[in-house]
Amino acid sequence: MDNEHKLELIRNRIIEQVAENMKYYGYAKTIGLVIAIIYYEGKPMNLDELAETTGMSKTRMSQVLREMEQLNIAEKIFIKGSRKDTYIAEKDLYETFLTLLTQNWQDLVHRNRKVDERLIRDLKEIINDEHATEEELQKAKDYYNDSLKSLQYFDWIERLVHFFESKEVFKHVPIQDENE
Repeated sequence: MDNEHKLELIRNRIIEQVAENMKYYGYAKTIGLVIAIIYYEGKPMNLDELAETTGMSKTRMSQVLREMEQLNIAEKIFIKGSRKDTYIAEKDLYETFLTLLTQNWQDLVHRNRKVDERLIRDLKEIINDEHATEEELQKAKDYYNDSLKSLQYFDWIERLVHFFESKEVFKHVPIQDENE
């Protein structure tokens, strides 16, 4: 096997590794596949090129690219003379990590905060109901206190998200220089 063939196999293994890593962030492998392919192509790619390179349908590739745009790890760019949508992907591994990590946490906070706010509203009705039994009142108060603790917990997660998004994390866990 010649070196060119070996390098192509190594490139494919790296792309597969990046794709597999996406599962650990809670995202589809296809996102990692697209990130790695654009990175190793070394140039922006259009929907047709990405679909052909990955073997995915244009419909599926369009969905993946839309999700990547929503996550702010890919963006559509203008290419003079082309009418096709062309994309670039985030090249900074640390930035991609922070984005993928915090996006799920933000979704978790938003969803749970809404649930807790509804629970608290409903529990207040029971607590203020003069016809509620002592047992109902006690359960409602316990659930109410649990919901308040839950809101505190999700506030903590939100602050943790900010810690990552503000890049404050790098003051505490610095990126090592490759020469160190």
